[in-house]
Amino acid sequence: MYIRMAILMVVSLYTVRVVYNTLGEQNYGIYNIAGVIIVFFSFLNNGLAQAVKRYITTEIAKGDYESGRTMFGVCVEAHLIVAAIVLLLAESVGLWCVNHLLNIPPGCETATNIVYQLSVATAVIGILQSPYNTVILAYERMTIYAYLSIIEALLNLGVVFAVEFIDGDKLIIYAWLVFAAKLANMLMYRIYATCTFAICRWSFPHEPKLLRDVFGYMGWSLTGQAAVVGTNQGASMLVNNYFGVTLNAAMGLSNSITNAVYAFVSNFQAAFNPQIVKSYATQEWTYLKHLIILSSKMASYLVVIFLVPIIFEIDKVLEIYIGEYSLYTPEFCILTLIAQYIDGMSAPFWMLVGARKDIKVYQICISLVYSMNFFGGWIAFALGADPWSIVAVRCIVSIALLAARIAFAKRYFSALSIREWLSDVLLRSILIIITTTFLTGVAAHFLASLDNIWHIIATTSASLLCSLPLIWFAGMTKAERQMLLNKNNSQR
Repeated sequence: MYIRMAILMVVSLYTVRVVYNTLGEQNYGIYNIAGVIIVFFSFLNNGLAQAVKRYITTEIAKGDYESGRTMFGVCVEAHLIVAAIVLLLAESVGLWCVNHLLNIPPGCETATNIVYQLSVATAVIGILQSPYNTVILAYERMTIYAYLSIIEALLNLGVVFAVEFIDGDKLIIYAWLVFAAKLANMLMYRIYATCTFAICRWSFPHEPKLLRDVFGYMGWSLTGQAAVVGTNQGASMLVNNYFGVTLNAAMGLSNSITNAVYAFVSNFQAAFNPQIVKSYATQEWTYLKHLIILSSKMASYLVVIFLVPIIFEIDKVLEIYIGEYSLYTPEFCILTLIAQYIDGMSAPFWMLVGARKDIKVYQICISLVYSMNFFGGWIAFALGADPWSIVAVRCIVSIALLAARIAFAKRYFSALSIREWLSDVLLRSILIIITTTFLTGVAAHFLASLDNIWHIIATTSASLLCSLPLIWFAGMTKAERQMLLNKNNSQR
């Protein structure tokens, strides 16, 4: 899985650079903002995906084949309903928003609408595909998941090379090629899941009670998903309305870079999520407690490894990587990574709460806190704040979300020790990030005379020489170090 992430990260960063330079700043901004509207509606699928992940993983943990097959059929039926709703909303309300609300440069209306329609088609296909991806992860077939992701990365790389050499409107050509690549990848996931897992060979189960249960869970999950959409896509629209597509290009560029970094964390958590749900379903409380602390700790360390060198080298990296980049891109990158650092630590807690059937109170409270990202950014812009202030607001809200999720996790899982989490996760992580930042800053100062590329290499090396030993000796307990050594020896 980590070989997969290394390949994906390199390909992702390379493709962003080529696409940004090939499309140009304006077209790149249009491509990012055109897909925003459809994400507002596809949050319906995100809410359903959480429900499917919870129900299918729980059935697999119980080991009842017939029950699992019935549940999968119910989940597919639910996705068909959601796909129809998304299509209807996208082609009515969404299409109106694209043509009347977005700040699109004159002459780019046709290209924007084509990109939007392809985004709608991709979203609908993705909704119908979602149950099959969930089954692969629920059965923890991480190797196959990695192989298919690598194939997807190679397809994306092929798109980048093709768009450079095909004549015509580069934005429209790029949108069509991206759609084709995603469609091919979705078909590969479906074919593998159908041929491998018996529960994927479904028929309509005619289980209205189960369907109501899934949609009930989905309904409350949607409140949280709507807040996430308001954070990410709502922020993009705010920036678009206050500052135009040039700043959308800056946000899109920073998100591409930070998402490539955070993919390592989400990759790590993808392996932990089914284990947390299964442990909760089978009431293995000691193992569950260990999973939560270890996942939270390691997620924060993974972000630190990338965050510290980026803090010192982001200007030089962007200059070499992109050339002439949009204003405020460095600030967007650094602040987004800080928010992801905090979110990474809190992820195991929402996984734990999501393993329960009743998530009503949790979703209401979390959604209220999460919505402050959008409204806080709106207030900041209205008061004349710089564009990056919307990400600074996100960092503050992420801290509040972390505290709220810990409180809910403790309420539903009494064996969890908040004091142990604070000392074993938070304090260790803060110690590592402060020490690494200070030592890397000293090294960067003495290396100031080096050329850009050599300065980046030297500073990154210095950061790794500081962070990795600190993570091993100060960030991990003796038992955790021994566990990793034993695991390594068993693989030889």
